[in-house]
Amino acid sequence: MTLPPPMHTQPPDLARDYGLLVTELHPHPGGFESDCWVADGLWFVKMWRGSAPPARLDVLNDLGAAGLPVPAPVPTVTGELYATLGARPYALFPFVQGRTCHGDDWRETARALRRVHEVDGIRLPRTTMDEPEVWQLRERLDHRWIRDRRSEVADSILRLERTIDRASLKAVQRVVCHRDFGGSNLIVDDGEVVAMLDWEQAVLGPREHDLWIAAESTNTESFLAEYGARDLDLDHIEYALLARALRDMAARVLGETDRPGVDTWGFQRIARLERDLELFHPFCT
Repeated sequence: MTLPPPMHTQPPDLARDYGLLVTELHPHPGGFESDCWVADGLWFVKMWRGSAPPARLDVLNDLGAAGLPVPAPVPTVTGELYATLGARPYALFPFVQGRTCHGDDWRETARALRRVHEVDGIRLPRTTMDEPEVWQLRERLDHRWIRDRRSEVADSILRLERTIDRASLKAVQRVVCHRDFGGSNLIVDDGEVVAMLDWEQAVLGPREHDLWIAAESTNTESFLAEYGARDLDLDHIEYALLARALRDMAARVLGETDRPGVDTWGFQRIARLERDLELFHPFCT
């Protein structure tokens, strides 16, 4: 069940759960795993496509208190951080004006990421480098979207396992790590990042695990210089780049959605892995 299309009457779910007298509810481009709307130009409604309770909502207030532009969820009338419509959870946030981030915003993104990694005292789980969706992908090598390149996928998964083995032996600094920084999760306005969204994957992890986003910018080396990158660990960088490509491929293959994304966010990233590692190399120990 989904929210209704744009309307000019009171949406019963928002009235019941938030006590809001909303007059206009318009669809907004959502994320890969959510449907979204804007209510009266003031509120952002996010509904997850699964039935699992949304993760990390409780940490958003802490991130905002630490000085990051992180919109916190508006409590329901009963004080909860989210409500449900049918089996699907949804949450309400203040709506932030601006546009989503793109590759040309490398300077703003790098500065914002540095701010995130400088924050201290946020309680989050430690990362594990486990990749359950990628391991499932190994069992789906006969899927019609990847079977013609199954050996390439299998070799990449094996390389990821070996990279994890090496990276696991390294003692590296752990920071607040978003793990999906950039793109639609950053709102930019007037030359600065005004909102950092979707912290559901956040962990305490190596800063390298966020720096994969530098390879998505139009100028990777300038991004890393603006961030202030130095003494990075190349094995953790390789893990972040390769895991991101395989994770995004797996999500599309296992979910039978976004066929073009298998190439754009999977195979194309794998194809440029060596080039990307060369760009990172001068910033590594």
